Amino acid sequence: MDLKFKNYLILAEDFLFEGNYKKAKETLLKSLNFAKEDNEKISVYFELSDIYLREKNYDEAKKYFIKILDIKEIAGAYYGLAITNDFLGGNLIYSVENYKKAIEIDPNYDRAYYYLAHSYDKLGETELAIKYLKKTIEIDRFDFVSYNDLGSIYEAKNKDNLAEKFVKKSLEIKPDYGRALYNMGVLAKKSKDNNLALEYYYKAIDKFQNPFLFLNMSAIYIEEKDYFSAINILDRGLMDFPNSVNLHYNKACSFSLLNYKKEAKEELIKAIEINCDAYTWAKTDEDLCEIVKELKWLLLKQKKK
Repeated sequence: MDLKFKNYLILAEDFLFEGNYKKAKETLLKSLNFAKEDNEKISVYFELSDIYLREKNYDEAKKYFIKILDIKEIAGAYYGLAITNDFLGGNLIYSVENYKKAIEIDPNYDRAYYYLAHSYDKLGETELAIKYLKKTIEIDRFDFVSYNDLGSIYEAKNKDNLAEKFVKKSLEIKPDYGRALYNMGVLAKKSKDNNLALEYYYKAIDKFQNPFLFLNMSAIYIEEKDYFSAINILDRGLMDFPNSVNLHYNKACSFSLLNYKKEAKEELIKAIEINCDAYTWAKTDEDLCEIVKELKWLLLKQKKK
């Protein structure tokens, strides 16, 4: 290895440690002038692609994965092409093809199997998604994310016993995994155990960042006619997701069911301002249809002004 090449790599690492990506990239590009072996060029291209991935500049990252493949077929480069394509919202078939090429080179590439499974799930090929998630687990039996994702697929197929088996396995490995706690709440609700569902949902708070967690909890409280608790949990959700149309909408419903018309109207207006579809929903919602009639006149009045 050329001494200048080595020194540039060390300097680039220092810039990376400082978070100075611009200088790191400039230094890595200079190092290529002293790279004598293909493997040295490949290592620099991987470093550059990694920096561009961190910067979310996926087009540039993709260019360097292609440069690597121009030199040598490497599993990580095919994986990189697939993952950048996913980030760019490209054709899923392209991702599938490249994940498969990565696996052909490295049959134990667990991340390639994992994202291949999710590509198939997005394509509606759930049996193939299940097959490759199981392969991921076969390679890494402590992959709690894959266990949970398997459970999610089975839940969507209404195979709730299998779903519960895999989600529980996820929680055995990582008891505080928020997404799995949420999924257990979903499964408990489907089995009509509202108390257990709420228990899991409460455990998921601060561990699973998704407005549907709070929406589902409010729906249980509304079902049980505990409207104040519904409002309280919706307020908690709105702290994290102030622009969630669904949370504001359910809060309007809760106020309406308490006969707090003024507050219901205020929340419904907030929901409509975020997403005008809320107006259409309210017109056929027995909890809000009377309020929306009044709101129609208010909106017309505001337009005239």
